[in-house]
Amino acid sequence: MKLAAVLALLLLSAAALAANVTGFEDAGFAVTVTVNKDGSAHVEEQVQMIVSPAMVDLYKESLRSTRLTIDDWRRTTGSLNLRYHVLGGNVTPLNTYIFPRPLQRFTYVETSLATITVEYDTSGPIFTTRELGPRLTAYSLIPDTLSFENAPEGQILPENAVLTIIIPPSSTVDLSRTFPRPTSPAGSAVSTASAYTWNATGGAIPLTPLEFTFNTEQSLDSEVSTFFSGVQMKATELLLSNYGLLAGVIVIILALLFFVLKQSKTI
Repeated sequence: MKLAAVLALLLLSAAALAANVTGFEDAGFAVTVTVNKDGSAHVEEQVQMIVSPAMVDLYKESLRSTRLTIDDWRRTTGSLNLRYHVLGGNVTPLNTYIFPRPLQRFTYVETSLATITVEYDTSGPIFTTRELGPRLTAYSLIPDTLSFENAPEGQILPENAVLTIIIPPSSTVDLSRTFPRPTSPAGSAVSTASAYTWNATGGAIPLTPLEFTFNTEQSLDSEVSTFFSGVQMKATELLLSNYGLLAGVIVIILALLFFVLKQSKTI
């Protein structure tokens, strides 16, 4: 039965492509990048498409399969937005998960809205880090790790796309040195917001050059906790090493010898 369903899906896809049917129309996408302390990131991409009545059965049949990759969904729908947008330099996607949602039928028209969410982690940092002080670290975005749309003047965030960067707690962004300026938050030169958004629903946004830097200050309590955690880890490693086990055995032998001597009242 599973084989028959897969064959039916492939036949439907082939028929759609052969007839040059454009039953899926890209409506927009949103990319949310959550930055980790080491400069790597977790990425969530939400792609939306308008689905014609002729393609409803194809989409519903595709929902039955849990093995479809991002490439499979792109071939099925023809969406140009179903791809990795944080991919470049030495960064590759890891741990990809795809969550297609059931169709949402519009009220006054026959078309429907399809939403497919893709989540993944970056294999390496997309931000460089630089220590500015004992507890202060500067993070700078590596522009080559983003992969949106190329234009003659450079990379752009295409129309109807949204990019959001979520930074670690206790971080500060100098918006006067950020280009292009985010659409949210806006106004103040220095911001302590947790999320920064570039919304291109009103038109494309140039991303060349792209500058986004923030500073993260570690609290004194966190620094002390990290220090003692490191000491505890090193002590545990030492105790579990050959030297640590030997020292433990010697201590036990000396303790037993002391106990025996004390019992015999020789000391």
